[in-house]
Amino acid sequence: MAWDSYKSAPPRGTRLLESHQLEVDGVHSLSVTSDNGTFPVLLVKAREGIHAYVNACPHQYLPLDQRSENILSSDGELIRCSNHDAAFRVSDGEGVEGLGLGDCLDAIPVHVDDQGWIVIGEASP
Repeated sequence: MAWDSYKSAPPRGTRLLESHQLEVDGVHSLSVTSDNGTFPVLLVKAREGIHAYVNACPHQYLPLDQRSENILSSDGELIRCSNHDAAFRVSDGEGVEGLGLGDCLDAIPVHVDDQGWIVIGEASP
C-alpha cells in the first residue's frame, strides 16, 4: 500500500522533525497528527541519507517498535520488527529475513528543507 493511501496520511509538506535531532544510524518513531488523523512514522538516518516509512509491519500492521525501541541492526542496515523479528533493509524497506521475505515497508518520501526540518514530500527543484 502506498503511504498516502492510508486514511490518516498527513499532507505533503508536513514537517516531521528537525534533522539535527536524528543521529546517523539512529531511529526515531513519531505520530503525526493532521486533519486526517494520527499517522505513525519511522525515521531512520543512514550514512547515505534519511529514510521514512510507515511505522507498521506489513504482517499485522503493528508498530515495528511496539515491543522494543531497539529495532535497528548494529550495522545500521536493517530494521527489525520487534513483534515478529522480520527484517527490512533500511535503504529501500525490502523484506530480507524471516517473515519479512517478500514484503516491503511503505516508504514515505522525505527531504530536509532550508530550515533543517525533515519534511514529507519530494524536494523542490
